[in-house]
Amino acid sequence: MKLFVNDRGFYKSLMLIAVPIALQNLITVAVSMMDTLMIGQLGEVQLSATSIANQLWFMLMVVCFGVAGGANVLIAQYWGKRDVEVIRRVEAITYKIGMAAAVVFSCVALFFPRQFMGIFTTEEAVIDFGVQYLRILGWSYPFYTAANLTIMMLRSVGTVNISIAVYLASLVVNTSLNYVLIFGKFGAPRLEVRGGAIATVCARLVEFGIAAGYLFLKEKKIRFSLRDLLPSNRGIYKKYFCVSMPVIGNELMWGIGTSITAVVIGRMGTNFVAANSIYTVLNQLVSVMIFGVGNAALTVVGNTIGAGEYEKAKQRSVTLLTLSVGLGIFSAAVTLLLGPVVISFYDFSEATIEIARGITRVGALIVFFQSLAMTGMVGILRAGGDAKFVLLCEGVFLWGVAVPLGFVTGLVLGWPAPAVFLCLKCDEILKTVVSSFRILGFKWLRDLTVRD
Repeated sequence: MKLFVNDRGFYKSLMLIAVPIALQNLITVAVSMMDTLMIGQLGEVQLSATSIANQLWFMLMVVCFGVAGGANVLIAQYWGKRDVEVIRRVEAITYKIGMAAAVVFSCVALFFPRQFMGIFTTEEAVIDFGVQYLRILGWSYPFYTAANLTIMMLRSVGTVNISIAVYLASLVVNTSLNYVLIFGKFGAPRLEVRGGAIATVCARLVEFGIAAGYLFLKEKKIRFSLRDLLPSNRGIYKKYFCVSMPVIGNELMWGIGTSITAVVIGRMGTNFVAANSIYTVLNQLVSVMIFGVGNAALTVVGNTIGAGEYEKAKQRSVTLLTLSVGLGIFSAAVTLLLGPVVISFYDFSEATIEIARGITRVGALIVFFQSLAMTGMVGILRAGGDAKFVLLCEGVFLWGVAVPLGFVTGLVLGWPAPAVFLCLKCDEILKTVVSSFRILGFKWLRDLTVRD
């Protein structure tokens, strides 16, 4: 097969989906960067506390990705057939599961924040600041979940521009209120980490308001309404869970593994935590287009399979994998170039800065493989209904290799932070190699819309 398909419509569809998603991710990164910059001015302890506390939000985000990711595989293929009735039923199930999870996470933040912080660190000062932060932030989780699920499911039918409006408004609200409430500007009290939490809650309310308004008043393709939540949807449950559970399991396994990574980093000291916070912002910035192309791949390939054009889906998957190689090389180069610039924004100790420099160099290697993994596994393989293989790769390489290596090298052998970081991220390399062979074998392609 050709490396690059001669199909202008394909490239146009890819860019129309990838670019808005990349812009949305860029805005989200800007929010994260402003948070770390402003809270970072309070000190390394406060930054470490909010970074660890946000692991709970990160775990909720992973659940949302899993629930919506499984739904998106079905929605993308059914949209290829223009079966709107089934899509509404899939969306209804997704909202019910997502909101139930949000309530659980809110309860953890509101009632058990100290116990949660204690999983990641033993430093009492860090725990105290984290408790202050979580007891406010926990109120935002249901609003975040509803807005996020809406935006992610709309992607599968090619509606992506609404996400830019949602997150741009969030950026303005969050950044403005951060400045006012963290530092006590314009007569407001100086609330420090609590001010950052209040600003985030307000931003989540704005996100929810815009997303809900669009869904019920402006959206014309699916026309989802609250009445769609009432039917039991039993007819679609089996297919939904057969497709979604491997995706949810995959995302949860990855999310918990990432949280375990945070445990290793947290117990290696505040310097490593603060340095990793700096790198995380850099990686999010560099990866915006990677996530855009990966999500666009799922939609484009899923729509193509749903339309019954299987040979075209195979050719497009080869082209997408080739594009991800070039994107990975570009992202690695940008990581090396931007690393010193981003690090210079932070006034931290020399030990923290040195660790940040080291893990940034390692990160340049890792981001190349992240590009292939995002497009290949999250995009192509999931679009073809091969989520079980993706789950297997995650389980074997993350839990069988990366997590044990991280624990041993970091907490037993006491290796330098960059070496431990490489061990914690080595699963990206291993699963990319295996999944690439899987893609090129074409055994992953299944039409999920065909009735059993």
